[in-house]
Amino acid sequence: MFPGSTKAADFEVGDCLRVGGAIDRPEAAEVACGSAESNYKVVATVTGGAELCPPDVDSFYSQRGGLADQTTVCMDIDWVLGECMSVDPDHRTHSVRVDCADRTVPFRQRATQILTDVARVDQCASGLGYAYTQRQFTVCVENLR
Repeated sequence: MFPGSTKAADFEVGDCLRVGGAIDRPEAAEVACGSAESNYKVVATVTGGAELCPPDVDSFYSQRGGLADQTTVCMDIDWVLGECMSVDPDHRTHSVRVDCADRTVPFRQRATQILTDVARVDQCASGLGYAYTQRQFTVCVENLR
């Protein structure tokens, strides 16, 4: 575990996390929402596997507590309006908060709007974004080059 890493069962809805490590063996620690370290926000916790998460979450973090006891933390990217994230479209790496001006970082996206009660990216001024159809909201982004 990396410094400050916490068990999945200890996280609660609304907590923000720094998730790192290998995609198939992530490690997580609670951090301040919107901070430079924060890359995900807990939207649900379930007893069982990721299939129990809302189907439109961005990621999940699971950990076994015993032989059959598994806690899964369902997470969305911790978007902050005007700030940037590096979001790998192939999901080979964790999304991370980045400096919008750092041209060396791949897949930079700036959050431009967060629309509630609508899950359609065609409502975004940029025409780009992430629609969360189950929970009815949309995060609008712009790709940075």
